[in-house]
Amino acid sequence: MQDKPCAKSVLRLPLIDEETILNFDDNITLADDGVSTICSHCSERLGDARTNALEHALGSERESSELGPGIRADPKLFADRKIVLRQLFCPKCLTVLATEVVPQDEGRLRGWKVFS
Repeated sequence: MQDKPCAKSVLRLPLIDEETILNFDDNITLADDGVSTICSHCSERLGDARTNALEHALGSERESSELGPGIRADPKLFADRKIVLRQLFCPKCLTVLATEVVPQDEGRLRGWKVFS
């Protein structure tokens, strides 16, 4: 008998202790202090998981066409506002941590936090 899919899925984070390493993705890890986020590649502190996990990351804003060959069409065909590519990088090793293609007037990259 197969399980029925749930209407809502809930991400359950493991309890943090000395033996648990929590990876948010391939590039961001929760540090040993259980609060700081760090780069998985160079261990540079990126931010605080409770407030802004990427507050120390470096930011860049460019034309959306610079994302690569997958963005071929002129964004003006689909949006009335100017569309840009925004990225956040590790300040030490320059690993890309976040990428968004958004309207330019939308403000900085959306923030996120892990714990409230």
